[in-house]
Amino acid sequence: MSADSTDSTPPARIRTPELLPQTPTRSTAQDLQPGLLVDDTPVKRSCSTMQPYTTNTRCRDTTLNAMGNEIRGHLVGPMPVEQFLEEFLPPSTIPDYQPLTSFSDGAFESTLSAAHETKAYEPFINTMTSFAPGLSFIDTHSNADTTNCKLFPFHVKPDICVYANESPPPRAGQPPCDISATEVVIEFKWEPHHNPFYTPANGPGPTSHFISETDKAMDTLGQITSYAAAQLGAQYRTHAFMVLIIFDQAYILRWDREGTTVSSAIHYNEEPHLADFFHRYGQASPALRGVDTSVTPASAEEARLARLQLGLPATKRMLKTTVPGVDNSDSITLVFPAPLPVGQTPIGRCTRACPAYDLGNKKVVMLKDSWRVAIADVLPEGETYKLLKKHNVSNIASCIACHDVPSIPQQAPQTYKFADAPWACSHDTITPHIHYRLVLNIVGKQLCEFESSHQFVAAIRDALIAHKDAYNSAGVLHRDLSAGNVVIHKGKGILIDWDLSKLISIKGARQVTRTGTWQFMSAHLVQNRDARHDVEDDLESSLYVVLWIALMYTETHLTPPVRSLLVKDVFEVNELEGVGSTSKSAFLNSRIQFSKDVFVDRKPLDSLVLALAELFAIRYTLVAREEQKAYVTLCEYIEGLSPDAAELASLINLSKAHPCYRLKMNMEALRSHEKIIEVYDLHLGLDGWVKDPPVAQTITSYDNHHVKRRTFTKSQCGSWVELTTSSKRRRVEG
Repeated sequence: MSADSTDSTPPARIRTPELLPQTPTRSTAQDLQPGLLVDDTPVKRSCSTMQPYTTNTRCRDTTLNAMGNEIRGHLVGPMPVEQFLEEFLPPSTIPDYQPLTSFSDGAFESTLSAAHETKAYEPFINTMTSFAPGLSFIDTHSNADTTNCKLFPFHVKPDICVYANESPPPRAGQPPCDISATEVVIEFKWEPHHNPFYTPANGPGPTSHFISETDKAMDTLGQITSYAAAQLGAQYRTHAFMVLIIFDQAYILRWDREGTTVSSAIHYNEEPHLADFFHRYGQASPALRGVDTSVTPASAEEARLARLQLGLPATKRMLKTTVPGVDNSDSITLVFPAPLPVGQTPIGRCTRACPAYDLGNKKVVMLKDSWRVAIADVLPEGETYKLLKKHNVSNIASCIACHDVPSIPQQAPQTYKFADAPWACSHDTITPHIHYRLVLNIVGKQLCEFESSHQFVAAIRDALIAHKDAYNSAGVLHRDLSAGNVVIHKGKGILIDWDLSKLISIKGARQVTRTGTWQFMSAHLVQNRDARHDVEDDLESSLYVVLWIALMYTETHLTPPVRSLLVKDVFEVNELEGVGSTSKSAFLNSRIQFSKDVFVDRKPLDSLVLALAELFAIRYTLVAREEQKAYVTLCEYIEGLSPDAAELASLINLSKAHPCYRLKMNMEALRSHEKIIEVYDLHLGLDGWVKDPPVAQTITSYDNHHVKRRTFTKSQCGSWVELTTSSKRRRVEG
């Protein structure tokens, strides 16, 4: 019913406009909406949710300190080292196992006698090699891996890289650090204040803490996290081991996609546990060491065929895997390129997607490798695609193969398993994950590879049609409408990545934190940590996808600093608070940047952005407290009237003319796919669209205006340290 309706016929049964919950201290649009329910999943603010589309240098050049702070809640420990070895490298799983017998007290005396840290590497290597004949220990502290880690905003150069003898380390003349072949990373710190771990004074337990929160400790924790991210990102592994040495103490860490299990401290010159770890590791199978044995090197001929079909250079290393087909169809064998790691915390879904060559069917498909959340109400993405297909949802890809990747027990993530162990100190909630692969039948172009502005806007409209079909027919809410989740295939927009979707029949939160793409979340979700993610949030996200692509890949009348400021205000996190801000809703309400043409020779695009912004601004409209009280009083009075009261009809019409009721009616329009799609269709039909291929635009970093001081640290060598408004320090590439 329209807010302007003047129907004077009283209803057979009195129903006044539904009153929404009132808040006693605030006068905002949220007073006229469902309350901020805490029964939905809070937004997860991390590298994976905030970094992929950021223009914010502070977030893009993720500091080691920030990575340390992000990972600390996912550390489970200190696990008694004897149990650590028995759980993760049990001799019963190692054929022809030979126990360690040669260790003696003082074995690493030459290491501890070193004048300084860098002088300790060689004696440590010489001693440890005698305990682990199947491994090669290489000093890599002065040689960064610039081949595999080119996407990192800082150098990745562990102190020692351990390689398997059957996969020998780089030969003479090659850089000694190859993170794509590294088995174990060893990092040294010679000063105790660099130690991120300590033994709780009252012993370990759920109320104790074992992680130091000093800046130096967080730097160390972030540094080793970056090494784990590099190793797990450059290889197909289920988990990885690492050793951190703080002078005379050592810790063994096991990294997986749920978190990190940390051993208790080892006095490695007096106790055999560190030597025993490498002794066992050298005899262990690849699967026990953490190698994803479902992925193997492609043969020379398979690699040649795949490179030809995928347009890859002859030097690109190629891998192979097999995924079972859906609905009992034949398995699909795929050849695909080896991955490159990115500088993001290695916890969570850690999705890797790439085009792959289907050897059997001789065609290119899309392979997606991830770690799905293993919770009952979270459907595997393949099951979601099956549901969407059953309901004939438009503009989606077809899932042709998927499965939970089989593994031996020790290859499965283990952090969740030990999260509640009696020795486990306080930590954040650990979420269980399962290794998952999925194959789609198409490979689309990225949205930023459009042929014209009209095409990318039409693609977003197509994605909204898919979203509508999924919501109305299949009962599925996508919940991550972003620039990366809409692709163009044969000129049509396809909505992909349904792994964060949720059945609308499921009420309440399914997990502790909600992931998504920060830059494209609605202003409502950005401002309110515990707000329920609903259909209007996804519809509002479509505006930000349009605006993002338009600002980043089309010409504007804005100068680079003005465009950069607009991008920052609309898409970036509040730097001072570290949480969401009101700048996104402020943009919707003011729209001052669009008071004149923004996009060069594309008036329909200007008009579309302005129309959508005006529409979604309704959600953030202020309603005076007095207006709300008057509306409540009027509705209560109407409720008390008898159905045949003479004044009933006129009072109902008066209530419908009230600003509160109009806001309620407009809010219902914001939940309507048809209304939003109608706006897109109207503007797509206008004259004035031109054929304009994408042109990447310059974004000015506001960090250029900060004062930086040159400092030197062991982990980063020369680096710039900057004091930020939150009094935190951060390093920037020097």
